[in-house]
Amino acid sequence: MKCPKLFPLGGPVPEEDVVDREDFLNSLTARLLGGQSVTLAGPRRIGKTSLALEVLRRLKKAGCYTAFVDLFRVSTRRELAEAIIDACLENVTGTRGVLGKALHGIKSAAGVAELSLKLGNLGFDVRLPSKGRDEDALLDRAFDLPERLAEKYGRQVVVAFDEFQEASRVAGEDIFKKMRARFQMHRNVSYLFLGSKEDLIKAVFSGSKQAFYRFALALPIPPIPEDSWVEYITKKFRSAGIVAGEESAAEIVRLTGGHPQDTMLVCSEVYHFLLEAAESTLTLEAVRAGYERALYMLAPLYDRMLDEISGNPRLPKILKRLAGGEKTYTRGDHPNEVRRALNFLASKGIIEKRGRGKYDFTEPMFKDYILREFLSP
Repeated sequence: MKCPKLFPLGGPVPEEDVVDREDFLNSLTARLLGGQSVTLAGPRRIGKTSLALEVLRRLKKAGCYTAFVDLFRVSTRRELAEAIIDACLENVTGTRGVLGKALHGIKSAAGVAELSLKLGNLGFDVRLPSKGRDEDALLDRAFDLPERLAEKYGRQVVVAFDEFQEASRVAGEDIFKKMRARFQMHRNVSYLFLGSKEDLIKAVFSGSKQAFYRFALALPIPPIPEDSWVEYITKKFRSAGIVAGEESAAEIVRLTGGHPQDTMLVCSEVYHFLLEAAESTLTLEAVRAGYERALYMLAPLYDRMLDEISGNPRLPKILKRLAGGEKTYTRGDHPNEVRRALNFLASKGIIEKRGRGKYDFTEPMFKDYILREFLSP
């Protein structure tokens, strides 16, 4: 058997591994292309970044200029500005990191470096302070660069900010007001805001007193249908010479609940189990063996999640009740305290509300882990 890396792990997936998001991708692409800004919020590891990168690829193919800025990768206002500038200039240079290369070796005079970038018909002049002075001016220039590109080259520009809620950590609470003041003046730029902390993203875009109030449309990310997962899984295994029936593929989806990264991880572990066993048929036995291996690999992550909530004894208790199918509200509990606990767990992306008084685990495998750790005899 070949294809040692059959299922993508550890980051955004390539185009061919984006499973049945076509309707959603088409809608998101059309909205951004039409100038509408959008927010996508949801727990980490559910595929938001993969969706964003696929949309940007389609928009670029349609003639747009695009920029992707990951706020987890920056820690200062200056780094934020430079990340935006680099992502934008890549459209006209074809190379990432142009700004950093241009700055390399420049020695500042009196604490300030003067840099003028001439790229095609675009002249971009910016003062780059060596000790943090004029950072607001640098940010303003960075925020306005997408509109300048759009006007100069006659292109629609789409900018995606990953983990947008981190902007306040990077640049202070006033950064949202600063961004809104600039972004609202742009007529040829649309924005895609991604966030893993749903409560913070909702606060930024839904709070009537917040800078970004009603600036962008919130789109829910639909789940991947089971039959689409089954089709994808059987096709991938068959491409590696493995006989894969729908029953075994459906069992993988049942165990993972269709959680994107967990499903990929289980599929990968099942595949490697088959390689090691020199087997060429996807059986239920192989599925369960791969699932156990994947759960073992996720255990450190789940332990950290439990450690983060262990300071409040009510939170693990609520999790155990949810995992065991018990009532969340019981005699002796104050309803407001239970409600706060549920809201906190939802804000952390551990559970999600499905209806009045109904909650599900975002990761069914985490639910299984809790059942084994705390509720098994």
